[in-house]
Amino acid sequence: MKTIAYAAKTDIGRMREENQDAVGKFPSDSLDMNTPKGQLFVVADGMGGHAGGREASRLAVETIGRVYFAADLPPIESLRLAFREANQAIYDYSVNHPQFYGMGTTCVALVVQNSSVWAAHIGDSRLYRITSDGIEQLTRDHSKVAEMVRRGILTAEEARWHPERSMLYRAMGVKQGIEFDLLNSIPLGTDDRFLLCTDGLTSYVEPEELHDIVMHFPLQAACDRLVDLANSRGGHDNITVQIVHVKGQNSFLKTLFRTR
Repeated sequence: MKTIAYAAKTDIGRMREENQDAVGKFPSDSLDMNTPKGQLFVVADGMGGHAGGREASRLAVETIGRVYFAADLPPIESLRLAFREANQAIYDYSVNHPQFYGMGTTCVALVVQNSSVWAAHIGDSRLYRITSDGIEQLTRDHSKVAEMVRRGILTAEEARWHPERSMLYRAMGVKQGIEFDLLNSIPLGTDDRFLLCTDGLTSYVEPEELHDIVMHFPLQAACDRLVDLANSRGGHDNITVQIVHVKGQNSFLKTLFRTR
């Protein structure tokens, strides 16, 4: 018998004038994993001048939540459709509001349904799996600097402070038609925690620190501590954290990345 719990926190940080991150959990009034669509968790990090980033991340979270549960499709296909519809919604909004031209957002979404876990991702917000054995980044940053690290051009330490570290080659809403990663599906252990977060956290907190805090504190306290730690080290960006804790029977599934 599996059980699920979650907590979240979003914070403006120390330097920004507004919070352009967004976080959501759907349905808002249930923790039942055994329904056909299960539980959906979403984090987005908006970008764009004025209020463009804030609107983009809000649209992403709200559209994904609505389309995912409205679709009469399996979870992974519902996620695929939800990401495509969210991308179009943001793009259309920017066309109809020229002051927001170029608005966009990163997005990472996690679904827990029965014994399976699914995810979709675009940009540099991240999904980690955390267990007693360690921490594993399940997403791949769609940034210029991350690609240079993967190709061996930069070291991870050089990438950390590279002047172009925030440049994305994929983001939601900046054009019609997008490519994003689907994770189908993630193997569940008997005691797994999943961390969804924006780069306002990962720019300042090391993976080992993420692991230690998430493993050793209650969920909401862990969210609070992670945000406080990022702020104590500068807080130059908005910070959003969502932790999902799944306990129960093992499920033996393979992880498969597919780009669509």
